[in-house]
Formats: sequence, C-alpha cells, structure tokens
Amino acid sequence: MSGTLPGRDVHGFYAALGLELPAAAKRDASVRCFANPDAHAHEDRHPSCSVSLVSGAWRCWACGARGGAYDAAIARGLTPREAMDVLVLHGLAERRADPAGRFRARGRSLSPATPAHEPRNAREAAVAMSEAELAVARVRLAAQSWPLSALRAEQRALWSRATVIDALGCGWEHGRLLIPIRDGSRALCGVLRYAPRHDRAAKMLAVAGTHLGLIPHPAAEPEWLMLVEGPPDMISARSCGLPAIAVPGDHAWEAQWAQLLAGRRVSVVMDSDQAGRVAAERIARELKTAGVHGSIIDLAPARDDGYDLTEWLSDHRDWPLERIRAALGCREAKASAAA
Repeated sequence: MSGTLPGRDVHGFYAALGLELPAAAKRDASVRCFANPDAHAHEDRHPSCSVSLVSGAWRCWACGARGGAYDAAIARGLTPREAMDVLVLHGLAERRADPAGRFRARGRSLSPATPAHEPRNAREAAVAMSEAELAVARVRLAAQSWPLSALRAEQRALWSRATVIDALGCGWEHGRLLIPIRDGSRALCGVLRYAPRHDRAAKMLAVAGTHLGLIPHPAAEPEWLMLVEGPPDMISARSCGLPAIAVPGDHAWEAQWAQLLAGRRVSVVMDSDQAGRVAAERIARELKTAGVHGSIIDLAPARDDGYDLTEWLSDHRDWPLERIRAALGCREAKASAAA
C-alpha cells in the first residue's frame, strides 16, 4: 500500500521536527545545525546547515554532519518508525517495501532498514489522529520550555518531562496536551486533548473516534496500583514514582475494566467531592465483583471542593516516597513505615 502524499512538503516536514525553514528560500534553506549543535560556537548563531527544499537532504558545512530527511528526523529524536510516519505524512517517502525489505524514499533508499508497518486495526483506524500526527505533536512538545507555562502551579512543581514525553508519549497541539490512549498491544485507541487552565471551553476533549480506556493500559503495572480521577492526576502521581492508572473521568468508569486489574491490589483515589466519592464507591464495588481487592482512599474527608491528588501530592512534597505510598494504601509501604 502506498502512503505517499501528492507533492513533497519539505517546509512542513521540517516544521514538524521543530525546525522552521525560511519562507523566502527558493532551493536551499539555511538553519542552525540540529545534528551536532554542541560542536558549534555560540549555538551556531550564524546558520551553517543547508537544507534542500527539493529533497529534504541537509548538510552542515561547519561540522560536516549530513544526511537525508529520514536522518534529520532521527537526529531530532524520533524513532525509526516515527521518522518513517512523518516522511510519509509529508510526501517524502512511500509506504512500500522493496525486495530488500526497506522503505524507499523518493530518490534514495532509507538506511537503516525499517520494517513495513502492519495495517492499523479497525479501532485505531477510526481515531481521527494518526501515529504520525501524534509523533509530530510529541516533537512539538519536546521543543517547549519546561515546565510548561500552561500548567497549574501544582502541576509545574510535580510533572516531569520524562514521564509526560518519554513514558506516556504525550504531544502538544494548539495549546493543549495530547494524551494517547492505548490498548494492551500498544495500538492507538484514542487521544485526549487537555488544557490545564482553559476558562472558556472544556478542559478535556477527545479526538473524534476515541475509544476511552484506562491510561496507561495496566498490562505491565505492578501488584499494587492506584486508580485516579483523570490523566492529570495520573501524570502527577507517576512523576512522583507512584504506579497510577487514570480513569478518564468520574463518570467514565466501565465495569469491564475491572477484569484488567485482576491479581492486583488497587487503591481508588478520586477527588474530594460528591461526584468523586460516588465514583469511588461504584468502582470499588465493581472491583470486588470482579474479584479484585480494592480500597478507597479519601484524600480529605472533611472537604467537598474537588481537592485532588495533584494538590495532595503538592501539599506533601516533603514526605518521603514510602510514607506517601503508605498513606495511599500500599500495604508493603505501611509495613516498611511501621518497621
């Protein structure tokens, strides 16, 4: 199957990598060296790298680094598969393997060899965002200064770049954090679009075709884990070293998800308000029905203002991790703390 788009878009390809090529350039564009910036004085203030607007190939005339569009994507931190997806998205490669098992870009063979993709399953195909677009959004997020200024103060204090980008594969688009939802085989089931401080629209939106699920999928999680209300609290917890799984919202829990948690002990940590407590009771009840040991952790029994896990973790940043784990229901941590 060919995934080639009609017409090359070299400007769009490099913009997806976080590199803006001069709009006025005709055949070749000059940019700062992105392959080996540490080799240049003053961060290559006078751009020494030339990019062909015909093929996407590039060369740094100062340090000698060079390559094709694929190599540029790899140099910017994409995996081979993501690099190939972005090449195809911008018409610089075809999704077709040659007899040697390599993809063939227009005019040159890609190296190293990249295996042909398996067709997306029916669920993934229904999501109105492709892996390539998500990879582009991830590069865009990686180019943002950290912590993100759009985050709440508590989130800025807790969220780690490694958790958000590397572990969860989040992206950035139009002022919103893109949070992927994947199944047990890592297939893309949907994407949530989160705006931490959006006053005039919903903070959490779903890309068309999204199938809600636990985030991340609990297939690889440890014996004890936490079910928390919403991806933001999950990101806060995982940034602190806690094994948290997000329920997409207080009304989003589905009974069949309890089976995914079989064999584990689960702390249910919802927001401190009526909706959160009702959701926690429902989830704990359905976990019990599925034979899963679940316990409810009420972060602030005397409060009813939506006090959430992110705020609680921020308020207890001076606690050691074992004490935090004990307070959130980890029995091993309680035993350790008692000892």
